[in-house]
Amino acid sequence: MLNKISNLKLILGLVLLVLVYLAVTYFDSSKSEELEKQLVTIDTAKVSSISIAASETVQLTREDQQWLIVLKTGKKVPAKTDKVTGLLDQLTDIRPDRLAAKDPSKWKDYQVDSAGTALKVVENGTTTLDMVIGKPGATSYVRLADENEVYASDNFRGLNNEITINHYRDNTFIRMNTDSLISIDFNYASDSAFQLINSKGSWSFGDGSIPDSTKIMDYVSKLSLRYSNNFSDQDGSSVGPVVAEVVLQSQNQQPISLYAYEDAADSVIYQTNINPESYYNEDKLGQDYFVGRSAFSRSE
Repeated sequence: MLNKISNLKLILGLVLLVLVYLAVTYFDSSKSEELEKQLVTIDTAKVSSISIAASETVQLTREDQQWLIVLKTGKKVPAKTDKVTGLLDQLTDIRPDRLAAKDPSKWKDYQVDSAGTALKVVENGTTTLDMVIGKPGATSYVRLADENEVYASDNFRGLNNEITINHYRDNTFIRMNTDSLISIDFNYASDSAFQLINSKGSWSFGDGSIPDSTKIMDYVSKLSLRYSNNFSDQDGSSVGPVVAEVVLQSQNQQPISLYAYEDAADSVIYQTNINPESYYNEDKLGQDYFVGRSAFSRSE
């Protein structure tokens, strides 16, 4: 009798162990399957537009293999390609490391509610990603817009909710290889215009007199690369007349022109043919590039 009871206890114990094992295996399998879910399945080569709703709405669109950003006026201007491709690379790297929440009441805790950054990716007219991104940090939290689950992603640092249109806008004012620069023409009103000529590394004024070589090199160094975030709302149809032009001529290359326009508000707007869709109202551009002949004269 005792043997039968012992055998029964043993059998019940084995059955219990099997049930525990099956339960744990099922739970781990479900958890693994859930976390192995691929949140982002986009083909970066086919992405035609990206919409980001942060502190303001940022709309990026790709046309003829060029990324453009849509201004509030509806005008499209060049975007910074490296920043757009960097964003797409970030998105494709998102993986769900942990399930943080399933209940919508928890969205606020992870800022994946209306306080989050809404991001949408479209490929050839089809939305392939619609996601809400929470506050950026060492661990970021994300949620697909049509689902309740919130996932923690350790390899994704999130997006700054203060992103603006200018964050992705091409802010290049001037970029050039100055090694092949052969002349600089300062086309100003009346008799203030002058020219600088580079002959095998030796600079001279157009009239043959010799400028200060150190001042020349200082000016030329500013031509290599210059950015500006001081965009003007003006466009080609609303700016005033050109009041000054600087023409940079290089060996076997098209000239680069810098323009200064008179603005109705008694200020000056600047533009270059490097980034002709953008106008700038930064005074420092005038001070650095639209200088007079005396800026290169030798000290007595």
